[in-house]
Amino acid sequence: MKSALLSIAITFACAPLATPQDDHSVAAFIETARAATTKYQDRSVAIAEGYRQIGSDFPAMGEHWINIGLLFDGKFDPAHPEILTYAVVSGKPQLLGVAYVLPLLQGESPSDWPVSKEAWHDHFRTLEDETVRPQHHVAGHAGDAPRLTMLHAWIWLANPAGMFAADNWALPYLRLGIRPPQDAPDTAAKALSLVSGGAEYFSASINAVVPLTSTESKKVDAAFARSRVVVEALLRDPSIVTPAPSELKRLSAVWTGLWKEIDSSVRPRARQSLQQVPIR
Repeated sequence: MKSALLSIAITFACAPLATPQDDHSVAAFIETARAATTKYQDRSVAIAEGYRQIGSDFPAMGEHWINIGLLFDGKFDPAHPEILTYAVVSGKPQLLGVAYVLPLLQGESPSDWPVSKEAWHDHFRTLEDETVRPQHHVAGHAGDAPRLTMLHAWIWLANPAGMFAADNWALPYLRLGIRPPQDAPDTAAKALSLVSGGAEYFSASINAVVPLTSTESKKVDAAFARSRVVVEALLRDPSIVTPAPSELKRLSAVWTGLWKEIDSSVRPRARQSLQQVPIR
C-alpha cells in the first residue's frame, strides 16, 4: 500500500493512449457509459468482473471500486471505467457514477473528450495517502511529471456542481433519504454528512494536515460531537425530507459555527494551516 503511484505510472504507462469512440459529444459519452454500467447497479456483478474496493468512503464521493486489470491498459474507454463509485443507502449499495484513470508518463496528457483536460485531476502520492487518508481531497495537477490522472463522471447521481466535478455534495442528502434541493450551498450538505460518517472523516482530514495536541484533539472532537447533535435534532423534523431555504440556512450555520469553534480550539500556527483544508 505504500508503493508510490509515481513508480506505478512509470512502470506500466507504456501503451499508447486511445479513445475508441467516433462520436465525441458529451451526450454520446454519457449514453455509452450508462449503457455499459447499468449491470453494475448490482454490485455483485462488479465484484464478479474484478472490481474491488480501495480506500475509504468519502462524504462526497462514496466508495471507490477499482478494476486493476483496466487501470494499466492505456485506454480511455467510456464503456470500461477503471473505477465505479458506490454508497450504501438504506443498507444497500447504490451505484453513483464512474471514474476513469490513466497512468501518464512525462509529456503525456489526458484526452480533451468528453471535457477539457482541466477536468482531470492528478494523484501522485502513495497509495496510502491517496486512498486511506483524506489526502484524496488535496488532488491537483502534477505538471508534466509521471502521474495517475482521474476523471469523475456522475452518471447515476446528478451532481449540483456538474457531472465531471470530483465532489458530489448531493450524496449526503441521498444517504439520508432527503431530496437534494437545487442551488443548495455545499455547507448545508457538509453539515448533513456529519451524521453519516463525515465527522470522523473531517476529523481525520484535520489531523492529516496538522498534528494536534491531545488537548486540541479533545476540543475538536467535542466540537464535531456537538455539531452532530444539532444536525440530528434538525433531522427529526419531518419537513427536512424536502428542506426549505430556512432549514438549509440552519444547516449551513452549523457548519460555519463548527469551523469557528475548531479555529478557536487550536494554537495560532495550527489555525493558519487549517485555513487551507479543502473540505472546510
